[in-house]
Amino acid sequence: GPLLRKMREENRAGTKPILLKIAPDLSEEELEQIIATCEREEIAGIIATNTTLDHSALGRARDETGGLSGAPLRARSTEFVRAIKARTQLPVIGVGGIMTVNDAREKIAAGATLVQLYTGYIYRGPAFLREIAEAL
Repeated sequence: GPLLRKMREENRAGTKPILLKIAPDLSEEELEQIIATCEREEIAGIIATNTTLDHSALGRARDETGGLSGAPLRARSTEFVRAIKARTQLPVIGVGGIMTVNDAREKIAAGATLVQLYTGYIYRGPAFLREIAEAL
């Protein structure tokens, strides 16, 4: 569509790469379609993953509406990194549940080119960035 064409134009201009961030709630078929579209439209890479709508990790008493991030998302987002890298050579940014250095290493081992920190950074502060950078 028009949005993907615009992303392709921006990527071809070469100023800053435009990546697509995907949800961890996609089916295998949907993931394969997205990867094929990203390759066809020359998207610079995939960010795996956004927040999840699956709240089963929280238990019924703590469940709320909205996207879930942080530690409950870690394993699922790592599965997505691994699944994407098995299907494409596109760079993958691993994000989701990175609360420790070992969590970051897990994403890299699964095939992530880079990692993105959010919840871990919020809870651990700027020293967490330094810890991750020094360890990797």
